[in-house]
Amino acid sequence: MAGISFYIPDRDDDDHDKYTIKRGDTFHSIAEELGIEWHILRTYHNTHCAEDKDVINAYLPSHLPFLLLQPIKLQANGEPEPVPLKKALLGKDFSLPFQQISMKNDYGVICTIANGDEVHTLKYELSTKWVDIDQNGYSFYEIDRLSKIYLNNIESDTIADELAEKISSVLYPLIVVVDYEGEFVAVHNFQDIKNRWDNKQPEILEAYPGEETEKYLALFDENLKSEETLSLALSYDWFIRAFFNGIHTGYTSKLSFERDMYFPFLAKNEDLKFRVTHKMDEYLDENNLINIDIKGILKDDRTKTDFEYELDLPISSSLDQNAVGSYSAKYFLNPNNYKIETLFIECAITLEIPQKFSVMVTDLNAKANLILGSRESLFVDEVKKEDSFFKMFTDVLRGR
Repeated sequence: MAGISFYIPDRDDDDHDKYTIKRGDTFHSIAEELGIEWHILRTYHNTHCAEDKDVINAYLPSHLPFLLLQPIKLQANGEPEPVPLKKALLGKDFSLPFQQISMKNDYGVICTIANGDEVHTLKYELSTKWVDIDQNGYSFYEIDRLSKIYLNNIESDTIADELAEKISSVLYPLIVVVDYEGEFVAVHNFQDIKNRWDNKQPEILEAYPGEETEKYLALFDENLKSEETLSLALSYDWFIRAFFNGIHTGYTSKLSFERDMYFPFLAKNEDLKFRVTHKMDEYLDENNLINIDIKGILKDDRTKTDFEYELDLPISSSLDQNAVGSYSAKYFLNPNNYKIETLFIECAITLEIPQKFSVMVTDLNAKANLILGSRESLFVDEVKKEDSFFKMFTDVLRGR
């Protein structure tokens, strides 16, 4: 960016209220204590902190002494001064526009998987970029992996994990097709991926000879039989399904509607079916973002027994208990271009061992226009150990 100069205003911590971080505080516990939604708390602090090292990603930086809070202005009578709200602008017939903007956006992704008391997290960074549109109004988005995958905050380095990384790297850059509401449809660059795989497979066999390697290569071959088989396998990817979730759709005059929604869940072969309510706030929030809430309950024909045995079709007797589950999602969009800044999805199902997972995606460039300098990785403090995410990767290969 040679030849371009930027003006960066001075920052004064005295311009903000502060919360002194206590031992044992977590980002979410502070938000609950203050009665401020976590995304508002995080965005305000990240926008106004002076140092990149003080930015909050998934967790509070260990050195951080306090959070910056938006100051409350008081009127003469001592009551808080009302903050004027801005309306969210929509398209024709209350539609949320899906705009194609040719710019690269980097995102941090955190997936949390809870199986009873056993909890695991997967973290990685990737980028998205709109590249083209076809005659039907469908868009092509390029997705590229920017980091390795971290399991439970730790970079794995076993031979199995190295193998998994090399196999999965063949998918990127990945170009997906999404419809005019921003919902994932299919893979666009199948032949490129297939060619990369044909070139990479002999190298992998040579570097990792053995029966196990051949078995997993065969699984990947199954997914690469056709564009349809690969698209089906990637439809279980939580980032793809969360990010390209068809939220840019038409609303009613009340800015809400109901519909059936399907979402992949843990190792279950078929998507779970939920009956959900989409609701969009009429006004922008404190951070001038459009807010979309999606909440609902499980409306799947399968019973608890069907889920326990991972059956795709309901075959249990009428005496079996219906499974109970919930779906909750929140999206925060830029009001100028309707781009996703942050999203959070949580699914839960009550089985013999309760299961729950969540996906959080957040724009890593949110401060780019405020503070220049190298962006710290979401995983800057991570270290290596031998714990493996290889089993999770192979579950995806199996379509689980």
